[in-house]
Amino acid sequence: MKPTRTLNTAMIFLGIALVTAAGMCSAATPSKPLSDKHSVSARPDISGTWERTPDDWFGENPDNPVHPGGPMDLKAPYADEYVALKKKQAAANEAGTPLATTSSRCLPEGMPTLMAALFPIQIIHDDKQVIVLGEYLQQVRRILLNEAMPAKETLDPKYQGHSRGHWEGDTLVVETQRVRTDVSFYDVPHGKDMKIIERIRLTAPDHLENQVVIEDPQVLKTPYRFTFEYKRSNYAIQEYVCENNQIVIDKEGKASLSLE
Repeated sequence: MKPTRTLNTAMIFLGIALVTAAGMCSAATPSKPLSDKHSVSARPDISGTWERTPDDWFGENPDNPVHPGGPMDLKAPYADEYVALKKKQAAANEAGTPLATTSSRCLPEGMPTLMAALFPIQIIHDDKQVIVLGEYLQQVRRILLNEAMPAKETLDPKYQGHSRGHWEGDTLVVETQRVRTDVSFYDVPHGKDMKIIERIRLTAPDHLENQVVIEDPQVLKTPYRFTFEYKRSNYAIQEYVCENNQIVIDKEGKASLSLE
C-alpha cells in the first residue's frame, strides 16, 4: 500500500520529518547558467501532477520512511545528536506523546522535502520559470530559468530556498541555495552554505526522475546523493491547510491533538 491523505496526516501528527530516494551521478555546479538553446516547444513536457513511485517507496513502515540514499555521513557532533534524537522520538512515540515537528507545527516542509512528494506535487513551466506546487500547506517553489544565482550573502533564507535552473538537452538542471537552517531533512539539520543540485528529466511519458545531490560542508562529510521517482497522476491538487489550535505542544516539545 502507499501513503494516502489519511496516512500523511498521521505522519504529521506522529512527528515524522521529511523524505527522499536513491543513487545519482555527480553534478557540477556552474558559476553561471548555461545558455538555453532549446525552444519551449522542443523541451520535454514535465508539467502535470506527480506522485512518488514505486508505491512502497517509504519502506516497511510508512510512518518511519527509509532514507532515500542510505544513511547520511554526518560530521560530529551531528551524528551523535541524530542518534540521540531518534531514541528520544522512539520513546515519545511509544508513550503516545510524539515530539513536535515542523509538520505538527503547521510549517512548510521546505527543500528538498517538498520534492519528496509526501503529498502530490504539480509542475507548471514556461520559458522563464518552473513552478512546483505542493498540496500540503499550498507550498510554492519557483525555479527561475537562465538567470545567474545571486551572491548568497544577498539572499534571504527561505523555506524553499532560491532556485535557478537551465535546460541541458532533455534535463532540467537546478541549483538551490539559502534554505532556512530551521528546515530539516529526515530530522537532519543543515548549515547556511548547503547547496542542492537537481537533474530532472522524463524517463518515459508518464515517469519523471529527479537526481539530487546535497552538498553541506558543515554537516556532511560527503555529498548526499539520491533519486526521487514520480509517476504522472490525474489527481487534482486540493487546498490543504492546518486547522488552527488543533495541535497542543507542551513544554517538553511533545505534541498532541486537542479534542476541544
